Amino acid sequence: MARVGLLVLLAVAGCCTLTAGGTVELIRDRWGIPHLFAETEAEAFFGAGYAAAEDRLLQMELFRRRARGRLAELFGPSFVASDRKFRIAGIGRYCDEAAAGLPEDLGAYLRAFAAGVNAFARANPDKVRRRFAPLGFAPEPWTAGDCVCAWMAVAELFDSLYDEGAIRLYREFRELADRMGEQEALGQPGMVIDDWAAVVPESEMAKHAELYARLKATPPTPGFWYRSLPDELLRFSHAWAVSGVRSVTGKPLLESDPQTPVNNPPLWYEFHLSGGRLDVRGIGVAGSPALLIGFNRHIAWGASALGAASTVTFLEKLAPDGGGYLYDGEVAPFEVRREIIEVKDGPPVAFHVRRSRHGFVFDELTSLRPEGEAFVSHVRQIEDGQTSLAGLLGMMGAGNWAQFRDAMQWYYSPGLHIVYADVHGNIGYQTLLHLPQTKRTRRMALEGWTGRDEVIGSVPLEELPWMLNPEAGFISHANNLPVGSWYPYDLGISTGGTGHSSRSWRLVQLLGGKALFSVESFETQVHRDDVHSAVAALFPIARRLAAEAARADEALARLMEALRDWDLRYRADQPSYPAAMALAGALLTPYRASPLSRRLGGGEGGITHLARRLAEQYGDSTAVPRDAEVRDYLLAWLRAAAQSFAGGRSGAPAPRDGLSREIHVMPYQENGPMRLPPLGARLALESPPLACGQAGTIWSQKGNSYTQIVDLAAPDNSRAVLPPGISEDPESPHRADQMPLWAAGGTRPAPLSRRAVEAIAVSRQRLRVEPYDISAPRLISADGSGRGPAAGNLLRIASDGTPRWEPLALYDAALGRFVAAPVPFGPDAEQCYLVLYGYGLRQPAAAAGVKVYVDDTILELLYAGAQGAYPDLDQVNALLPRSLAGRGEVDVWVGIEGRTSNRVRILLAGGDATP
Repeated sequence: MARVGLLVLLAVAGCCTLTAGGTVELIRDRWGIPHLFAETEAEAFFGAGYAAAEDRLLQMELFRRRARGRLAELFGPSFVASDRKFRIAGIGRYCDEAAAGLPEDLGAYLRAFAAGVNAFARANPDKVRRRFAPLGFAPEPWTAGDCVCAWMAVAELFDSLYDEGAIRLYREFRELADRMGEQEALGQPGMVIDDWAAVVPESEMAKHAELYARLKATPPTPGFWYRSLPDELLRFSHAWAVSGVRSVTGKPLLESDPQTPVNNPPLWYEFHLSGGRLDVRGIGVAGSPALLIGFNRHIAWGASALGAASTVTFLEKLAPDGGGYLYDGEVAPFEVRREIIEVKDGPPVAFHVRRSRHGFVFDELTSLRPEGEAFVSHVRQIEDGQTSLAGLLGMMGAGNWAQFRDAMQWYYSPGLHIVYADVHGNIGYQTLLHLPQTKRTRRMALEGWTGRDEVIGSVPLEELPWMLNPEAGFISHANNLPVGSWYPYDLGISTGGTGHSSRSWRLVQLLGGKALFSVESFETQVHRDDVHSAVAALFPIARRLAAEAARADEALARLMEALRDWDLRYRADQPSYPAAMALAGALLTPYRASPLSRRLGGGEGGITHLARRLAEQYGDSTAVPRDAEVRDYLLAWLRAAAQSFAGGRSGAPAPRDGLSREIHVMPYQENGPMRLPPLGARLALESPPLACGQAGTIWSQKGNSYTQIVDLAAPDNSRAVLPPGISEDPESPHRADQMPLWAAGGTRPAPLSRRAVEAIAVSRQRLRVEPYDISAPRLISADGSGRGPAAGNLLRIASDGTPRWEPLALYDAALGRFVAAPVPFGPDAEQCYLVLYGYGLRQPAAAAGVKVYVDDTILELLYAGAQGAYPDLDQVNALLPRSLAGRGEVDVWVGIEGRTSNRVRILLAGGDATP
């Protein structure tokens, strides 16, 4: 799709510029969900930024700092490793460049959102001060680049910035190739997959004759595939849709349930904005204006993790002298930059970052030791300077399947399964990932020194697995196999890459057949389903096998007795619950040791494959399998579960007096998989007793971080829930007000129309739009702390007009930190100008609104405005009077109409010194 197509899609109203004087109405409903109503899209995004800051400014700051590698400034040495990873990858710099490189229309949305964030902080200093009291600092102004940072902080949880496993696999491949030859090694058989489990059957792709013929003619990607699968990565949701012929309304229904740990506050942020041609709601990441899951008046979409990334790993051979790397017979130099991590209660950590032509060097992030080589990660979106937010913003404005797919072409990663439905009666599915195309599998490192093992393009969206209006009348996915073994490209999937997950198979069981569904039955019959499909299939068969073995195994006998009356449902108020949880927890370990993993596939996909096969053969009989390997696995599984149950390691508390004791504790601001230090024990939340804590079920309450049910016949009938509540503010009534709904498996109204929103409204604010000016002035320090040596220059003009630039800060290797560089004053005829960089400095000098101070001296201002090379960076130029000579180290700061910046330091030496 041409870039202009995306602009047309997003800017048909032509209202992208944020101008002062407009207004936004912020309506909050009974659960505190913000609804933004405005005349233009940009004004609505301004309101979304304001609302997000009101609800989550502290969380946003933590996200930003994670992506920019600045958590150790707050939390000390234990977060240096995290900061180092993001600094080595250059994520902060990438985010700023990606935001600046967006089309003007999309960039305007990010700037409007950031302006709203800063407007809230400026208007509510006391609230901000109280919110940030546990950390002891005030947040810096929000920028368009920070919107990308917030997204990347969460996206990285599902898409690692580098792949150590690719190095291990390459070394294993080389050992095999040395024994049998490279071509034979590349052709070795790989993983067994369960084609029956594919989201997109081959028959659906075959409907598109030309595309199907092209794919069938494409040779399979050569590769040395995994012989076993790693542990399943972070689980991320299930979603499903039924067509109109399967719903009571005659129009599609869609549900999306992200599965990440329920956090305090939630990992996701829900909002609704209506302005210009946009009228859309759903969830995204606090601090970013894009929606990951949502719906508008015409379409709805859900997502689950694909378990694949757009990353390629390279090995670079080092030059003999170690001063560069080899490429196509020549020595190329590394790009090198220095990074310094400021550390609370510890010395700064300084290190060098190297980049090759392929990407960033990640040697020091891995336990593997380079052998005359460098490990390099090529993250496609970083190398292209693009962001997935472009695709997500486009999806928000789409009105049909064609427009939705046009927008998806601008998405990069993490990889997603997308389920789609629209008011026209269509349901669809798309594997979504910017998939780099390489000559052999990306699962192992490529040989960067040859010049032949390169990224040669990307797989077009059209050639990734997709379908529209499948014959089955429904679409479902839950981290399972997207497409079967006939497909030629290696998607590089790790999560659910070999078949069904227990959840995806259960969805097929529930949605198959001829039943008609409604919003209510989606919630009560599907969403609240508490069956682990693999356990439910395997246990009745295993129980028959175990009858004799239990007589000689006391622990096994106790397990079987505890499960004697179990109805195969995971209900935490049942006496059998701890024993049943032990069954689910013991599935994988004995399977890994079983030959079945080589016959039926590895990981959860292989176990579910086995369960499906046994259910087909023995589910309705009293017979038991005769296959020795199957019998051995089933008994080993039960014995492992019995040991876990006997040792109290099932992970589930027994009910007391028939009541569940399954409780979920949510530390404040831990942000789940990020594992940030909780901020205050008293701010932790504890759930009511939960009904189902089993992660292998669809309900899976501890991971039920959001639910969206969309009725395409009447979008105002849609439902949602976001536990524990929309707000992080301990003083807000909406911090935990959705916990009772979540614990009961319920939802609340999630309407679109103004009329329906008004019916549940409890508060209104009229916001006056303010332009994007990065809010309060902020000067940059060389060490990134905002209080150290100034990041800037001294411009020295000799009597003959010759300019000379000198840095205001230098790095002192002995001290391991930046120090202020001496600023000597030369001959009387020479003039010295202070050039400082920062944010929020864009005021014309003639307005006399900007003042530059050195201690209590006001300097003569010559310029305050845009720096020029970087869109969001500002600059001030001021004359340094000779009267300041010899002052030593002094504070420098900027004031603008009553607002003051942070203070940085410069070192003023005496006069008549030689520069």
